[in-house]
Amino acid sequence: MHFDGSKMRTGLGAGVVLTSPKGDKLKYTLQIHFAASNNVAEYEALIHGLRMAKEIGIRRVLCYGDSDLVVQQSSGDWDAKDANMASYRFLVQQISGHFDGCEFLHVPRADNMQADTLARIGSTRQAIPAGVSLQCLHKPSIKPSQESESIFIPADPGADGPTTLAA
Repeated sequence: MHFDGSKMRTGLGAGVVLTSPKGDKLKYTLQIHFAASNNVAEYEALIHGLRMAKEIGIRRVLCYGDSDLVVQQSSGDWDAKDANMASYRFLVQQISGHFDGCEFLHVPRADNMQADTLARIGSTRQAIPAGVSLQCLHKPSIKPSQESESIFIPADPGADGPTTLAA
């Protein structure tokens, strides 16, 4: 699986490419409809990819991403100091525990072009190409922390705030 996140003026997006050992590909673009950092988009891409892999019965998965922070935190090599990043890391560890094998590997951006292209399509709200599945995320996969600035929480107490999505 290759994953990537993208933050543009037009919005946040994420891309995921699941590739079978035979070379068959499933491609996903996510349009993220809440205000957050690029690292949040990267984590949302990884979580979406892991959930899709689990849903279709994949038992072993290699997760390739060009975000050193997300890859190193997910693999347990780096601590997550930001409260939201720690919550995302915990969720990734929960989901990845369902696989017989799951590794997180950092790759150069040049080796992640398909996921990068899908992430940019999501963040710029371009037309979705044939053969690509679209998902719109209106809430983060985690419960955002008030102490973190990586996810913007509206000040309006009447606003429908972010909630945790069921796995």
